[in-house]
Amino acid sequence: MVREHTRERAAGLVGALAAFPCINDHSHVVSEPERLARDLDALAYFGHPYQSADLQSAGMSAQDNAFVADAAGPLDERWARFAPYWAQIRLTGFSQCVLEGWRAVFGVDDLTAETVGPLSAAIRAARRPGHYAEVLRDRANIAVSLVQMEDLVEVDRELFLPMPRLNRFSMVASRANVEAIERDYDASLTTLDDLVALIWRTCRAWRAAGAPAIKLSQSYHRPMDFAVRTAGDAAAVYGRLLDGSYAGLNSAEGRLLEDYLVFVCCRAATETGMAIQFHVGPRAGVYGSLEGATLAPMIDLFRANRDARFDISHAGFPYLGEAAVLAKTCSNVFLNMSWIHIYSPEACQSALREWLRMVPANKILGFGDDVYWVDTILGHLIVARQNVARALAGMIEDGLLAESAALDLGRRLFFDNPAAVYGLGHLAARPAVATASGAGR
Repeated sequence: MVREHTRERAAGLVGALAAFPCINDHSHVVSEPERLARDLDALAYFGHPYQSADLQSAGMSAQDNAFVADAAGPLDERWARFAPYWAQIRLTGFSQCVLEGWRAVFGVDDLTAETVGPLSAAIRAARRPGHYAEVLRDRANIAVSLVQMEDLVEVDRELFLPMPRLNRFSMVASRANVEAIERDYDASLTTLDDLVALIWRTCRAWRAAGAPAIKLSQSYHRPMDFAVRTAGDAAAVYGRLLDGSYAGLNSAEGRLLEDYLVFVCCRAATETGMAIQFHVGPRAGVYGSLEGATLAPMIDLFRANRDARFDISHAGFPYLGEAAVLAKTCSNVFLNMSWIHIYSPEACQSALREWLRMVPANKILGFGDDVYWVDTILGHLIVARQNVARALAGMIEDGLLAESAALDLGRRLFFDNPAAVYGLGHLAARPAVATASGAGR
């Protein structure tokens, strides 16, 4: 009976949370012009790295995955190869993200042999200008999405803001990398000081263009053990990079140069007014690993940049307790629940309860989509609202929260906290948008 009451309370909270605007602080959404030029059907969604990885983990070959995800192929043959594996992955968070989006946008409750054709037709019919605004603004109630990009490119400022990466400046693998930066930025980088000066100029330009943050993704090739390095040692390595005697990014000297440049990037971003988002979590795709998932080794970076705002994207999953310790003790560390809502919905619900009793509530950022298509963004947000609602409903039942306090927390997680970290408080002045039916499932 208690569990049933908690479920009912959680369902009510999901609807209430959907009425709050959301800041989507980690998006990989494909631009609307690119989407308009691209054909998709239901099975093509399973070419996305997350759903694709689940299928291949279940035993599907990469060749069959590519065949299934090709919208130009015959749907019946693709379904025949897909169906046995769909039965294995249907309950994963990655699959639920897709299903929730289709339910909310297209009114299709499940993916079956009977629905795959009509659903594909509905997806194709939605390939029209204005669909992005209808889903992201009108249905999802997303105030803005921060879009990841390698270098600064323009976005639709009604829906998005840019979050460019400083990866190419901080992960220099060869002289050819330097020459590419020189061409793209019309710069001469004959010394390490030249590269440092360009990082600062780039951060100032990106901030002037409205970027609220930069992104760094070192965890895809190394542990996060950034050490303090001297300018002289780093300059000597940079000289060897230019003369061709450099041992490479993943060598000991490559690590030294990268460490130095990461500290420079964090300083430049902070002093130009931008937050710093780090990927800290599993590596996406098949046979990914966890070397970059623990953020404990980042403490030297945190201590050296106490006025920075570090957004720990994916919150160091699966080391969520470890991440919470650093967020509890470091005022500049924020836990971002991007991706992990669908990586492990159960872990998210448990972690949120633990965090709210361990970490100041302003340190938790509630949502980042980390996917490509707008309906799966909405689906991911629905899963996120469900996770937060279930965690808060349990705390209400345990006598830890009043319902009004739970709703206040929900608004902080989805809007107020990311607005503070990213300097987007002005968005609160925008009129509230009533969500369409189904958006708060």
